Amino acid sequence: MSAVTSDDSQDRGGEAPSARGIGGLVLAAGLLLNPWFTGSLLARDGRVDQPLFLPVVLSIDVALVCAGAFLLVRSPVLGAKLRTAGLALASALVLLGIAAPARWAKNALHRAPTVPAKAEPGRAARPAHEAAVIREPAELRDWLHSTPNRFFYEGWIDQLELAFERAETSGRTRDRVVARMRLSDELLKFGRNDESREHLQRALELCTTPDEHGLLQIVRRKLAIALMRGGEVSHCIAHHNPESCLFPIRKGGVWAQPANAERAAELFETFLEDDPENLSAVWLLNLCHMVKGTYPDGLAPEHRIPPEVIDSTVDVPRFRDLAPALGLDVLDLAGGAVMDDMDGDGFLDVVTSTQDPAGSMHYFHNAGDGTFADWTERAGLAGQIGGLNLLQADYDDDGRLDLFLLRGAWFGPVFGRQRNSLLHQEPDGAFRDVSLESGIGEHAFPCLAGAWADYDLDGDLDLYVGNEDFPCELWRNEGNGTFVDVAREAGVENGTITKGVAWGDYDDDGDPDLYVSNLGGGNRFYRNEGDGTFTEIAELLGIGMKDSPTRARTFNSWFFDYDGDGKLDLFVAGFGALLKMVASDYLGKPASGEPLHLFRNLGGSFADVSAETGIDHVRLPMGGNYGDVDNDGWPDVYLATGGPAFESLVPNVLYKNLEGRRFVDATASAGVGHLQKGHGVAFGDLDNDGDQDVLAQMGGLYPADRFHNALFENAGTTNHWVTILLRGERSNHFGVGARIRVDVRRPEGGKRSIHVVAGSGGSFGASSLQQEIGLGDAEAIERVEIFWPASGLRQVVAGVPLDSFVLVHEGTQGFELLERKRVRLSG
Repeated sequence: MSAVTSDDSQDRGGEAPSARGIGGLVLAAGLLLNPWFTGSLLARDGRVDQPLFLPVVLSIDVALVCAGAFLLVRSPVLGAKLRTAGLALASALVLLGIAAPARWAKNALHRAPTVPAKAEPGRAARPAHEAAVIREPAELRDWLHSTPNRFFYEGWIDQLELAFERAETSGRTRDRVVARMRLSDELLKFGRNDESREHLQRALELCTTPDEHGLLQIVRRKLAIALMRGGEVSHCIAHHNPESCLFPIRKGGVWAQPANAERAAELFETFLEDDPENLSAVWLLNLCHMVKGTYPDGLAPEHRIPPEVIDSTVDVPRFRDLAPALGLDVLDLAGGAVMDDMDGDGFLDVVTSTQDPAGSMHYFHNAGDGTFADWTERAGLAGQIGGLNLLQADYDDDGRLDLFLLRGAWFGPVFGRQRNSLLHQEPDGAFRDVSLESGIGEHAFPCLAGAWADYDLDGDLDLYVGNEDFPCELWRNEGNGTFVDVAREAGVENGTITKGVAWGDYDDDGDPDLYVSNLGGGNRFYRNEGDGTFTEIAELLGIGMKDSPTRARTFNSWFFDYDGDGKLDLFVAGFGALLKMVASDYLGKPASGEPLHLFRNLGGSFADVSAETGIDHVRLPMGGNYGDVDNDGWPDVYLATGGPAFESLVPNVLYKNLEGRRFVDATASAGVGHLQKGHGVAFGDLDNDGDQDVLAQMGGLYPADRFHNALFENAGTTNHWVTILLRGERSNHFGVGARIRVDVRRPEGGKRSIHVVAGSGGSFGASSLQQEIGLGDAEAIERVEIFWPASGLRQVVAGVPLDSFVLVHEGTQGFELLERKRVRLSG
């Protein structure tokens, strides 16, 4: 009897722990499963708030918790099959529950709220948990200046000063030096240059033993850079002139008081005695001698950058910076640029933005007499602050250009949650923020890349927004002033760090395809299937760049026909580079950074022709665009360069297109090699003289790294040109996406076709939507053919005169010859 009891107890003892184990698992599942987890599966913002769904989720949670607790307390004997099934079910639930926090956290980084930032009549108020992630423009200044973030929070200085004081009392030299260096870096970011240099000078004096030699080298370099920055502020900013910071620096760019440059040169020379192969120090040493007027003779031969490396080998029109004379030289941080006829009076205006959370957009109206007036307040744009990029488009086809301001880039998943602004131009010329009522303002992702196109060919413009660390958005225009994000359904979410967006019909099937340039991880190319969906085929076409050394650390990109064969080629700007890599490239030495890329369209596939066209250089382009600087009919490339670090003093660069065969550096010849940080670039004919001028929005990302915007006036050539304005009927009003072919007759019976796509050009900066087309040595225009995207109409126009402005309406025979007053820009 006792034996039986013993065996029964053993059986019970063997089963009871299993029951308890199941109970524990079920209890854990009940505790871990929650609305955040179900939301990560079902909701775009990673949370479920619907009143009908929440009770169901909570009921399941309660049931699981109660069942688990019952099993733990009662420990019932379960049958083997029931126990096995229960264990499997509970284990699965627990695995899901354990995955919930991670999945929710991932979605918190990759999804955005889909409700309005503020309650509107008839619309639900935003839930409290979302209030902290969508920031209105008016909130940005206080938020970013009062909350710890990498760019604008001055409170870091207080913390570093405390760390410095602790290090001073410790008595350890290394701690004292490192604390001073860290503090000096932050002081420099906020313009406290004298304090920064004082700390570095003292740190230099502290490094007195051989053990501290490596530290001494770092301090020398930092002090030299701080000295250079002080000189830039004193000369290039405080006493700005049209030649300030233009590379190679000559004449008016030479500093009147070169003491800072002289001391910096001494430090770089001492630095190079121990590290002679440090090419970034060689580069900066040459800049020191340029600004103090002793380049090249004042440099030792082993440190001299040969003048032939810098000078151009081709001639192009010489540009001059008229921004100071015209009052366009706004002192800004990094931002966007638009050059277009905002009010329809026949003269191109200038609109810029800035990343500065306290800095307003600027709208300069072209008065048509060579001067500009600041219309920022009049246009209602003074409250639009903090935008790193800017686009123009007539999204509602009312004939007036609207603006789209992109915010939050580089700030990361927390501080980048700044709402973009869609700005509708009203009949009186003022702009109204319609972000919320249009639907576009319901999301708040860090972004700087966007592009307009009629991807569904319904006659209105849709918008693709490339986000950083969040899914991208494809805003389908509903035709009634509202947009719907269909990126997920269309298959174009991307979901990495997007830095460039470009639309282009690469396969000539009539609808635009989409290229997305990412800062690492490979780029995407989405072929438009014509049914509202896209297929990703970048690697299939050889333009995904996943095998590049830096995994496609690329920035702005665009489609254009560089070789005149009528097919759209693709330019992709590599950005994965440091100053030393750029210096290496200039000196003809191996450079490991991501170079510039050019892919030639072979008729449905692409070939990488970067090397054979000579454009495969390592630069640091943040903005860029293309235009025809000499009206020869071949599109040239202008890149605005730089990086967040103060040492990133590399020139903007102009590449001249040699008849579609090769690109050569014409920067020095053109006089557009600005050394300060460059961002948005826009081409346009500001003075109606037939050649394209260039707007360059300048400035860095740190509060003190401001610079004056530049407006480079084109000196012009004798080449011919035509400017075509499009007016869509079934297609969008300004004809964005239309393909234009101009057939010309050349001397001695030669013929040539020039192909352009109507649009604003590159992906960081927006050129005029009037199509300014260089015709080279043409004797006559034989015909103009326009393919309209929405209607599919191929319209032929004959009799267009050379050197004229013409207006072409979709489906209307002939053209209208426009009278455009040519003006002389003041200055």
